[in-house]
Amino acid sequence: MEEDEIYRELLQNLPPVLRAIIRALGLEKAQALLLKFGGTSVTIPKNHSVKMGLSDDELNALRAELALYLTNDNRLSLPKIDKIFISFRNHEIRTARQKKSLNALATQYNLTSRQIQNICVDIPSNQCDLFND
Repeated sequence: MEEDEIYRELLQNLPPVLRAIIRALGLEKAQALLLKFGGTSVTIPKNHSVKMGLSDDELNALRAELALYLTNDNRLSLPKIDKIFISFRNHEIRTARQKKSLNALATQYNLTSRQIQNICVDIPSNQCDLFND
């Protein structure tokens, strides 16, 4: 399976609101937004918001992508980051690992170098099962 195909499949498996947020902001900004506000109801402002940490362009893109999900008063209940989103992040890390150092990725994704190493380890498909007779 090609990298782009895997990326599309991972994106397709996310809930619609998460897909829209990632399309609007990209993975890193979406992750930062959801880590800060996930699980709460927020108002998506029309102008620059220091609280959300988004520029006017990012807010406009976010509002456009989330138009179907916003209430009449521009509120939205943001989902918590779940395991599907984490697997999407891990795929991004594995892809970027060919071009970036462990420390750069750890800083970028707010993880430890050891966590990056563990994410990037390829599990052999012919691994023996300890409990297999």
